[in-house]
Amino acid sequence: MEYKLISIDETGKASFNHASEFFILSGVVLPEKFKVVLDRKIRRMKMKYFQNEEIIFHTRDMLRKKGQFIALQDPKVEVAFWSEFISFINHPKISLFYIIVNKAKVKNLGWQPKTVLRKAYLELLEGFASQLKVSNSKGRIIVESDPAQDTFLIQAHNRLQALGTTDKSINNHDYQQMVTSLSLVNKENLDIDIQIADALAPFAGMKYKTEVLKEKTKLTPLDKMKVRLINRKLANKTNPSLFKPLI
Repeated sequence: MEYKLISIDETGKASFNHASEFFILSGVVLPEKFKVVLDRKIRRMKMKYFQNEEIIFHTRDMLRKKGQFIALQDPKVEVAFWSEFISFINHPKISLFYIIVNKAKVKNLGWQPKTVLRKAYLELLEGFASQLKVSNSKGRIIVESDPAQDTFLIQAHNRLQALGTTDKSINNHDYQQMVTSLSLVNKENLDIDIQIADALAPFAGMKYKTEVLKEKTKLTPLDKMKVRLINRKLANKTNPSLFKPLI
């Protein structure tokens, strides 16, 4: 039976004291065996654009075009890099999972940050379990560790092991059979799938603002390319992706 990985990172923070408008969990799902192929391709791309195959994708530096990503200040390089990067992620074996929390909305409903984290992780893991069931696969969870948040991920995983999914479509025994491990890693572990989840997280914010909130945000051609990637993934019925605002 094939193993799939869901590699999880986020953008923003659940805390209402944090300046972020949204809290977004970003998950990249791919066959475990495909990770080696993807890592090799991305390493070549890193060398091509940044002359360093060990460079670690950090969303903040990439968007600011600072530090090791200063080459992205050249518009031609920026378009070429993101076009090539998106073409790799567009591979049919990769699916994208997003849980989006509009912090202003949930605060008005009386949610606490811990409620945001608890619900977001549970929704993400239930989505992963559903995909494993459809594809008859086993799965492993890999997450960019954050001591302030890890407890809520582990609680969500343990809840599913004990009770199954909230809609009762997957019982606890089936979940235990499908999802066999949970790993907490950091960027220095050099997991390319975690780095990709980090780099892709802002794409979901763009889609949410323009297509859900209907904000009249003027997207650049490059921004539109990023949103189209998510929409293509969501349209793929054979390898389902997930885009779910909690409210």
